[in-house]
Order: sequence, then structure tokens, then C-alpha cells
Amino acid sequence: MAKAINPSRMTFRLSFGSWVDGHVNPNTGESTKAFGEKFSCWAGQWSLNISQQMTMAGAGIMNAVVFFVRHNDAIKESMLVKRGEDLYQITNVSADDGLQSNGFDLITCQKDVKHG
Repeated sequence: MAKAINPSRMTFRLSFGSWVDGHVNPNTGESTKAFGEKFSCWAGQWSLNISQQMTMAGAGIMNAVVFFVRHNDAIKESMLVKRGEDLYQITNVSADDGLQSNGFDLITCQKDVKHG
């Protein structure tokens, strides 16, 4: 599937990270969570066909989006992804089974991340 990826479609950067302690709310004293970036890389958006969309909906994955990036072993399913102001939880990382130096990873994400 990833063999058809055109690198010229990698037109934006994704930030990868996790929830970290933010600031303390002065009114309540509660600590808030904030997105903490670990690294970023160039990416593109993969278009899902109808069958893939239905499969994800059947698995309970709503508001799904798939990004592609150059192969990167640092990307883990436990991470968050940030594109602009939108946060996503990674639900699956599908690494290219070709040459890893020229491979691409497909990263399936679900939008509407709830804080930590």
C-alpha cells in the first residue's frame, strides 16, 4: 500500500509527543496537561477509500485520519500527533516492509483526544 506514496505530497509537519504536566490553575490548584513535543517530521495525508473507512468505523475508530511519513522507528502507538492546533491519538503504525531507509510509515490516528 505504501509503495504508491508520492513524497512531493509531504507538505506539512507533524509533531509527535505525549501529555506532560502543564501549568497549575491558580483558581483550583489543579495541574493541567499539555502536549509535549518530542520531535517533528514532514508528512502527508493518506486518503482512505470507502471500504477502509467502513472497516475503521466498525472497529470503533471515528474521526480517523491517516498520515504518511518517512520510516521512523521512534514513532509508537502510545504517542500523540499534533497537526496545527489539532491533536490525535495514534491507533496504528503500519511500517513499510520495503527498504527501511526509503520506506514510509502509515500512521492511523483518531481525532478528539481527551487531555491526559
